[in-house]
Amino acid sequence: MVAWVFLLALITGSGLYLGGARRAFAGPAFLVSAGLWVCLALRAVEGWRSGRRILGWMDLPVFLFLGYAAWATGQAPCEYFARVEWLWASIYGAVFLSVRHQLGGRRLVPWILGWFLVVALLTELYGFLHFRVGVYPIGPVPVLGWDLVQRPDYEARMSGTFGCPNHFGNYLVQASLAALTLMAWPGCVWPLQILAGWGAATSAVGVGLSISRGSFLAWLAGNGIWFGRWLRRGPLNWIGRGVVILLLAGVLGGALWVAKGDEKIMKRWEATMGAKGEGWAKVLSGDGDFRIELASNGLEIWKQAPWFGHGPGSFDLEHLRWASWDKGTRAVFTHNDYINTLCDYGVVGFFLVSLFWIYLGFFLWHRSRSREKDSPADLCTGLGWSIAGAMLVHAVVDFNYHIPATAISSFLLLGIATATVWPERGKARAKLCNGFLAAVALGLAGVTAFQGWKTWACWRVSPEGASEASKLPDETLAAIGMEGNRWDPRSPVFAELMGDSYRLKLIEVYFSPATPSPEGIAQRTEKLNRYAESAIGWYRSAEERSPKDDVYYVRRASILDLQGKYSEAAVLYQLGLQKRPNGKFFHTSYGNHLWRKGDLIGAQAQFEKAIAAPGMARPGDSAEKDATVEAQEMLTRVKELIAKGTGVRQVKRFNPRED
Repeated sequence: MVAWVFLLALITGSGLYLGGARRAFAGPAFLVSAGLWVCLALRAVEGWRSGRRILGWMDLPVFLFLGYAAWATGQAPCEYFARVEWLWASIYGAVFLSVRHQLGGRRLVPWILGWFLVVALLTELYGFLHFRVGVYPIGPVPVLGWDLVQRPDYEARMSGTFGCPNHFGNYLVQASLAALTLMAWPGCVWPLQILAGWGAATSAVGVGLSISRGSFLAWLAGNGIWFGRWLRRGPLNWIGRGVVILLLAGVLGGALWVAKGDEKIMKRWEATMGAKGEGWAKVLSGDGDFRIELASNGLEIWKQAPWFGHGPGSFDLEHLRWASWDKGTRAVFTHNDYINTLCDYGVVGFFLVSLFWIYLGFFLWHRSRSREKDSPADLCTGLGWSIAGAMLVHAVVDFNYHIPATAISSFLLLGIATATVWPERGKARAKLCNGFLAAVALGLAGVTAFQGWKTWACWRVSPEGASEASKLPDETLAAIGMEGNRWDPRSPVFAELMGDSYRLKLIEVYFSPATPSPEGIAQRTEKLNRYAESAIGWYRSAEERSPKDDVYYVRRASILDLQGKYSEAAVLYQLGLQKRPNGKFFHTSYGNHLWRKGDLIGAQAQFEKAIAAPGMARPGDSAEKDATVEAQEMLTRVKELIAKGTGVRQVKRFNPRED
């Protein structure tokens, strides 16, 4: 019972709050997953006592991958990002194995599917309530510690309580397959069947309104597999099957006809395929979608470390320095889970992940042949086939296995599909297998709890942002720095936050009116030196924790500028431009440096380069100015100063937003 409370909490929280991709959800989720591992160990003890084997071959790839990923974390360019990715993998493994082994009987399956379907429909309802609204709030839920977050400006595309319509669409694809399974469940009363059918149709509408091409392909794959299997194994004769196929074709054709009349949908289609019918030539060239170029870059990055990869969470850091990437935005993932796995884990990790899907295929194939048609076990098997098909298709163009909500729901449904209820469990080598499972599960529980707690503890002491932290008294900020460093001395994110906080304090003092008294001058000088040294120290610490992120030493250079150490700062700015030649942030920062030195012509050239660099920033992403707009404002001011024949930098906001 406790395990199921944990599982339903993970499903509900991740589905209703930005896909679970927030610290307020992640921290408690890490500890919940540790609890799931403990519950699994207790299940193994129960099997040991009763002589029933809990562990199965299907579980082996999960343990192998978690072990390999733990080792790879130590080889990654940034331990913190690798650790967080491992913690998420631990959650997904705990969800899958808990559902697979904790299901007391398949009579509970309709209730679990119903719960998941309600969560999915609630997030879709939120999408309808804010349909085609540019930016709208998600949260807050103070009792759970969920802060208010402004949804990014997708406007035309529905994304419900998610931050991205692509992952929202994938979530509804999974919900539609759960609804179809619920509708076909043996013994389900007709009012519930009607509600489940309505849920499947509503989820399909949400997929369409997300205008997610990958979700549409996943919906076709998943529903095609589900209906194809049901038609082959269901009660209909060939006439009935023909009628159903014609009906489905008509519904799909009608939906496509409606979509063709929607200006927003067609605009996205034309952006991909071309308004003049360029078709696949435009797509394959990379002009129709940046995913093609990302995939190509990802393969080249993988070739640099083909066997073991660069380490978990490393693609982002490797790709930041990729010279040919000129889109002006941070990719984070390859938008292709296959290539992302190769980049981060290499051939070895890719093989272990593939082993899971291979085992899954054999398991579902065997169960299809050994279970009675239209039985609960057979319907669960069909759900497994359809979910696997949908997720593997969508993985070609997106990273749903890096989004908590879609990954958790996927492993929940796959766990249901592969669940082995108590009477089906074998007895051979029960004590040996159950002892092994208990030991491994307890080990994973301990590691997950320890790593998850220290990660979450650092998050909890961290202020919301640097601007808020900079307003704190010096003693309070210093105490936060000591506390956060005590919990997580490997987090570059925390070190950057502290560095930014002291930098903002430094700027405030630097541009404040000077007091004429000797005491006032001495106090001001002492504050300037103390804030500058603190900021530089934290930025150096961030560089050590994540050496492939070039932003930190450029921010450190901006502090050196204020100290008048222009030659030292210039070396760091030029290094940033060498590593990231297409970054607006680096050109704008160097332009600020030249402006502060009085080299207005050089500053003008850097601002022009920053403006010329491509960018994909959306105006609703944050309250800060768009990097291009900011560079244009600076360029205008520099030109005015050039015309006047003078130039002194006298504004507080001298370091631009990272692009």
